[in-house]
Amino acid sequence: MSKGDIIISLQQKFVDRIVAGKKAAELRRRAPRIQPGCRVWIYTKAPEAVISICVIVDRIVQGNPKEIWQSHRAQLGVSKDEFEAYFGDTESGCAIFFKEVAGVSPTVALSEIRSTAKDFHPPQFFKRLEENSPELRLFRSRLISSPNRDCLSKI
Repeated sequence: MSKGDIIISLQQKFVDRIVAGKKAAELRRRAPRIQPGCRVWIYTKAPEAVISICVIVDRIVQGNPKEIWQSHRAQLGVSKDEFEAYFGDTESGCAIFFKEVAGVSPTVALSEIRSTAKDFHPPQFFKRLEENSPELRLFRSRLISSPNRDCLSKI
């Protein structure tokens, strides 16, 4: 059973690291209200401006950023400089760990999303997608499974 669907926005370099298996978690200053099993659609920020992958949440770790770095740095897919630049002096944060990654093919361009859902705007933090919403139907129609990370088999 799915635990709902959300969409988040990432830079292309982080999407590439997820696809390459070098990044198994997304960092956030605030933890979104999601549960393990949630499907997260990844919107790649402009200039790409597409949905090209989705991930399934395995677990969410909250705490002091220094503790998150010490315990999970190998899975975060960011350098220490990138980590520190993102969190700065923040006293709490979270890492959203993925258990599966799947492709979206063909990718879904922002213009196509907007032709289906006129008021769609890429989220700054995250956006919850309502069941049977036009954009969620569009995303699901493009979901493919990858050989080693089968997103569909666990849902």
